[in-house]
Amino acid sequence: MARVVGRPTRPGADLLLNDDEKPAYIRLHDIGRERRPQPLQEFLNDIGGLMLSADAPAVASFVAGKVLQRLLKTGKVRPEGGPLPGMPEGLNDAVSHLAKSGRKYEAIANQFNSLAGRLLWRRGRTGPFASLNFGNTHSHAVLVGPGGMEERADLRVGVIYMDRYTRFPDHVQTQPRAFILLSPGEICLGDSQWFSAATGTVFANDAGQSFAIRCTAQPLLAVWCQVEPG
Repeated sequence: MARVVGRPTRPGADLLLNDDEKPAYIRLHDIGRERRPQPLQEFLNDIGGLMLSADAPAVASFVAGKVLQRLLKTGKVRPEGGPLPGMPEGLNDAVSHLAKSGRKYEAIANQFNSLAGRLLWRRGRTGPFASLNFGNTHSHAVLVGPGGMEERADLRVGVIYMDRYTRFPDHVQTQPRAFILLSPGEICLGDSQWFSAATGTVFANDAGQSFAIRCTAQPLLAVWCQVEPG
């Protein structure tokens, strides 16, 4: 089946936030009442540990730390069922490569494998400087947050997937956002030059600053997080 396709791009749109419908926001007094599935909890723990490591930039650790603090309480967990349609065809290659990138990534790859089929994968919307056929070579999903397998309104933890030789369009982010690459990639933040980054690279991009990312011979996999406004 086809992946869920977002609305056409609005000028200045934050291209990682293409919600197709108003999310079912969870009331504050419902936060913390449920138990988070173990694979999701372990994945968040391990990703969080890398984003808070001594090697991570301070700004990225600051954003991730605020997200992790809120994750001490659980949102509304979607009931477990069969795999959802729309998982990207090349995702298994990206996860397999991650598992071979070192012992600390093997566990993360196994955890993500158990989660990927439960995510609602959405096609990316194209924009300035995007690669040809971008809508068919990029997908993203929310692990925790509006539309995620754990529904809540106060934060987002998302994942980006791109096929080989894909370039994400330039766009301006609406909130401070922290990222960790789970594959090699090339990044451009604001007015800086493109730079190459290895698996495990942690970085941040501030609100109002442009962002672009691309990959070459290997598909791209990345996790990002932010605190939601309000």
